[in-house]
Amino acid sequence: MKAAFVTKYGGPEVLEIRQAPEPIPGPHQVLVRVRAIGLNFADIFGRLGVYPGTPKPPFVPGLEFSGDVAGMGSAVTGFEVGQRVMGYCRLGSHAEYVLVSSNLTTVLPEPMTYEEGASFLATSLTAYHGLIRLANLRKGVRLLVHAAAGGVGLATVQMARALGAEVFATAGTEEKVNLVRSHGADLVINYNTMDFAEEILRATNNYGVDVVMDSVGGEVFKKSWAILAQMGRYVLFGVSGVTSAGALNRLRAANVFSFMRPIFPPSLMSANKGIFGFNLGTLAGRELYFRAGVEEMVQFYSRGIRKPVIGKVFSFDKIVEAHTYLQMRQSVGKVVVTVP
Repeated sequence: MKAAFVTKYGGPEVLEIRQAPEPIPGPHQVLVRVRAIGLNFADIFGRLGVYPGTPKPPFVPGLEFSGDVAGMGSAVTGFEVGQRVMGYCRLGSHAEYVLVSSNLTTVLPEPMTYEEGASFLATSLTAYHGLIRLANLRKGVRLLVHAAAGGVGLATVQMARALGAEVFATAGTEEKVNLVRSHGADLVINYNTMDFAEEILRATNNYGVDVVMDSVGGEVFKKSWAILAQMGRYVLFGVSGVTSAGALNRLRAANVFSFMRPIFPPSLMSANKGIFGFNLGTLAGRELYFRAGVEEMVQFYSRGIRKPVIGKVFSFDKIVEAHTYLQMRQSVGKVVVTVP
């Protein structure tokens, strides 16, 4: 089979398509012939060598995909060869075949396409875990979503609207602002032309917000923490602000982290605020927990609440270009790579 290997840590150019043996499923695994791959910033950080638990090169990255069941282990039930499925794995989706736990695989619902399936699970599970499980979002809560035009951002906006929250969001271009607004956000702020913290304080009569969903970090974190209201919950699940073109710029990363100085725990008591951090990849071992989340997200799709948004599609032979496009933060919605 063909697979895209990270040959060494670095920029998108370190990806190389090579031949590799077709994997053999273990007792509880499903073998999937991949039809589409969903790209995530976790793939970028893995390639850069800064993602927790990333193996030494060479390795095949990728955690999200859709395709057809090509085989399964002896203990697997509920699947048939040829079924259309989507799945989530720790590594390995940048290939023609991938192995995945049966608990992290589900049948692709109709009329979802392969491209939509590859863009659905990681974004949905991230929003589900952060928004519903950690932040305990409820009707009437004021929510701030950063990078709202991305895959996770749009999933968060969609789910928050369905739960009855008041949604504030940020995006970097007018095109992205209009996209996020079309998915139901109450106020969308172009952070390149306006100060989002000032705009939110003005709109809420200096109240601020009850929940923040932040995948950017850096100065965004500092300003958002300042407008988090009492009893507020801050959910940090990424630091995409450290990335730019090519390999990791350590000076840029240090500058981004300088805005995120350690929070003094006793100060949280007086402020009546809380912060959650999570990494979906390092939670992958909680399979039964995520199995329940997968089932709930499929129900959200069936009810029309959760709609995958695909921004750009690349072919497998253009996977370097796809990584470059995502890393430069040019995308809206999800970046997908199709595997012929």
